[in-house]
Amino acid sequence: MKRIASLFLAFVMVCMVCAVSVPVYAGDFDKAVGVWKLEEMSGDNTMSKEDLKEYERLGVAMYLKLRKDGTCKFSLYGDTMEGTWSEYGIVLDNAWFTYILDGDKLVLDNQDGSDMIFTRSSMDEIYKILGYQKGILDEDVHYSTKEKKILDTDIASVVITGYKADMTGFTVSMRCKNKTRNEITIGLDKCVLNKYIFHPEWSETLDKRETLETKMRIIPAEIAKTGISVVDEMILQMHLSNATNGRTIKKGIMATVYPTGRKADQVRTPLRKPVENEYRILVNNTCAYIIQGIDPEDTRGLAVNCYLENRSKGTLNFVWSDVTIDGKPAKTVYEESVLPGTIGYSDVIFLKSELEGTGINISDISTIKGKLRVYDKTKTTPQLVQEKEFTYTRK
Repeated sequence: MKRIASLFLAFVMVCMVCAVSVPVYAGDFDKAVGVWKLEEMSGDNTMSKEDLKEYERLGVAMYLKLRKDGTCKFSLYGDTMEGTWSEYGIVLDNAWFTYILDGDKLVLDNQDGSDMIFTRSSMDEIYKILGYQKGILDEDVHYSTKEKKILDTDIASVVITGYKADMTGFTVSMRCKNKTRNEITIGLDKCVLNKYIFHPEWSETLDKRETLETKMRIIPAEIAKTGISVVDEMILQMHLSNATNGRTIKKGIMATVYPTGRKADQVRTPLRKPVENEYRILVNNTCAYIIQGIDPEDTRGLAVNCYLENRSKGTLNFVWSDVTIDGKPAKTVYEESVLPGTIGYSDVIFLKSELEGTGINISDISTIKGKLRVYDKTKTTPQLVQEKEFTYTRK
C-alpha cells in the first residue's frame, strides 16, 4: 500500500511540474471519446503489462474516461481525479497533458520522457475488474448540486445535499438534524425512482440536537431490473419515531424531487418487458398484478417474482391469502403498499423452513393457488376494491 500511495503521489507531482505551455499533438475528439484502460507505463514509474494484470487480479482498475461533454475521469491505484479535455489535450489536477491517438491506443505524454499507454476498453470491462455488479445508470449525467430540504418539522429536518450515479448504484447524500432533546429515528418507508418502487434499507438514529451527514444507496442489481438509466424523479415517504420506545411520532411524510431538473410530465419511465410464460392475475383500470416466475433458489426460500402497478388515485395494498402449494397450505406474510401512479417488482416469499415443515419440496413445485386481495388505503378503514383467485402453474 505504501508503494501504491507513493506512486500516485509521484504522478501528481509530475502533473504539477508539467503544468506549463507544451506543444500540441493532433487529436481527434470524436475518436477519443470513451473508456481507455492503462496497458503500460514507462519512465521512472515503469509498469509492464504483467504488472498491471497483477493489479487487475487484485481488483484494481486503472483507466481514463473521456466524456462527450469535455469532462474526464482518471483512476490510478484506486484513486480518481476529475478533469477536462479537448482534442488538444487533457487537464488533470490543473496540469496539462498532450495525447496521441494510434488506432486503439492512446498515449498520454508526461513531458518527462515517460508515457502512459492506454488501450480502448469499456465500463463493462472496468466493472468486471472491480468486481461490481453492473447496473445501467448513465454515470455522465449531471445531477443537481443545489441543496433541497425535503423534511422540516419542529422535530427534525432532512436536506438532500447531492446525488451520484456510478458503479455502486444511485446514492443520495443527506444532512439530518434532530431539533429535540430526545433521541429520534428518521426512517424511510418508500423510495420511488421514475415511478418504480424501491426498498432501500435506510434509517438514522440521532442523539439530541445532533446533525448527521448520511447516504442512502440503491444498488445496481435493483436498478437494472427497471431499465432506468437516468433518475429524473425521486419520491420519498418517511417517518419519525422515538428511538427509545419505538413510538411513531409522525408518519407518511412525503417529498418529491427532480434531480435532473426535468418536470413531472417529462419523467422517463422505462416500459416493462413481458416475460415468457408470465401469469396475469389482474390487469384493469385500477391495477395490474402479474406473476413473472418463481425462484426456488432464493436464499430466503421460495420467491414468487411479481410485477405490479397502481393505476388508481389512492394508495393500494396488495395481499395474498388462502395460499396452497401443490395442494398443501403454505404460509406467507405478504403485503405490498403501492403509492398512486407507481409501479414495481415485488417478491412473495415462502420461508424454506416452513415449507419443508409441511412436506413441500421447493425444487419440485408445480402449482401455486391463492387469492389476491387489493385494498384502498386512503379510507379510514382499508376498503377491499379487487379480489381474484388464481392458479399459477410452473412451466
